[in-house]
Amino acid sequence: MPEVEVILMTLRIQFPALLLFFLSVTCYAQEATDARLKRARVPADYQTGTLKEVAAKALEKRVNETETMVIDPDLSPTRVRATYAELTARTPEDKAELIRRWANRYAGAPETYKPYEVDVAFRENGIDYWLTFKQKTLDSFWKSDALTKPVDLFLIKMGGIKRGDQWIPVLLVESFQEVK
Repeated sequence: MPEVEVILMTLRIQFPALLLFFLSVTCYAQEATDARLKRARVPADYQTGTLKEVAAKALEKRVNETETMVIDPDLSPTRVRATYAELTARTPEDKAELIRRWANRYAGAPETYKPYEVDVAFRENGIDYWLTFKQKTLDSFWKSDALTKPVDLFLIKMGGIKRGDQWIPVLLVESFQEVK
């Protein structure tokens, strides 16, 4: 019987220490070690590339011929150099739908992507690419000296849409910078 009392006494002393240890480990394990605060992208976040490369990347995720839209969670922020091709248009509904779907699926704040509503053609190596702008960014572009000169565009890719037999990349311009 004295052995049972010794065991019970030992458990009474060790149990609170073990409980505290396991609670500490559990709390520590739940601490987010990789989580970072969201912040706006800065120029250093964008990799240098070409419109041709980004457009090709935007269409890589196609799975089968029956699909009409490819949504890509990897934005691949890219800095490209191109020249305004003097064409603008309202963003087509199929592009706007892809942007909405992407935002609802992946964006922490889907309303951030709602203002992307104007498509603008930019030329790189003789080929025109239609890029989607926010009106506010486009207004700044109109006021700049970059209308007839090459400009650095900071863009993200969202995927692609299919029109007829042709796939079209959906690329959003987040900002621009005049070439110095």
